[in-house]
This record gives sequence, structure tokens and C-alpha cells, in this order.
Amino acid sequence: MKTAFDTRPGSVVDIEGDLYFVTKWESHRGGRGATTVKMRLKNIANGSMTDKVFSSDDKLNDVILDRTVFEYLYNSSGVYVFMNSENYEQIELGEDDVGDMKYFLSEGATIDIQQHNGNFVGIILATYMKLRVVETLPLVGSNENIEVITNTGLKLEVPPSIQEGDEIIVNTSTFEFVEKAK
Repeated sequence: MKTAFDTRPGSVVDIEGDLYFVTKWESHRGGRGATTVKMRLKNIANGSMTDKVFSSDDKLNDVILDRTVFEYLYNSSGVYVFMNSENYEQIELGEDDVGDMKYFLSEGATIDIQQHNGNFVGIILATYMKLRVVETLPLVGSNENIEVITNTGLKLEVPPSIQEGDEIIVNTSTFEFVEKAK
């Protein structure tokens, strides 16, 4: 068992017999020292999203997941194909399963896929991923940063010293530029 306060995004919890993937977690300190935790949860069985508020010391049943390393191969008409690095088995995931993680999937990228009883639960990315800039958009006004588009289609702001062809490091949680890759 884990307290609501100890649960983090990427965790899977069992609430009243249903499994939920924690997609967002926020702590709020209320009056008289009471702390609440607000979570955005994805029901693994049907994909529905819900928000729930817990007291920080509420106990939740933590679910142990199988975590396997996969290599991203390609996307064909909204179907993302991955290969298990150990046994070369391939799995296909839809756009709903991949979500905004698609912006960090470039050919050959290594990711972890979580499964429970053989069913897909979620994708775990490294905290920082390297992407290549394929287009820089013109500087508008006196803004310090310019907007670029990466090889995966992600649009973000970077310093004006970044040019097409440069590789950059991006935070996968915030979708923000971290630094130019060395």
C-alpha cells in the first residue's frame, strides 16, 4: 500500500477494483495543515479520464507492472510499431495509447512500455530526449527565443543560436528546451 502523497505520475493504482494510470499529480496545502492530493487518472480498462482528490494520507493499492524495453520502429497511418529488444516481438499501439509521447518517438528510440497481465498500460520515457531541429520559424518582434519544429513534429521555443540540423535536448515532462546537444 502507498499513500496518495507518495503516488506519482506513471504509477498505477487499484481503486475499488479498477486499475488507474496516474497521468497528473498535484499537492495542495489547505487550512489547518491538511494536505490534499489531486490526481488525473486514466482507467486502464476503458480509457476514460477522471479527476480525484485524496487526503495526503489516504492509502491506495499500488499495482506492480511488467516493464519491458522496446525500440520504436515506425508509424503507419496512426499505428505506432515497437519491437521488444529481448525477443524481437512487435506490438502496435494506437494514437490514443501513445498520446503526446509521439513527439519524442524518433526511429530507433528506446522506451519502456508498462503492461499488466499482458495488457498495455503506458509508456515511460527518459526524462530528457534528443531531437533534431528540422525547421526554424522566423523571429517575430523582439522576442528572445525562436520557434522551431523537430523531426517528430514538436514545436517549441529555443534560443536564436539554434539552427536547422542542430540536435537539442528536450524535457519530456514539460516539453521545454533544456540545452543544445553536445
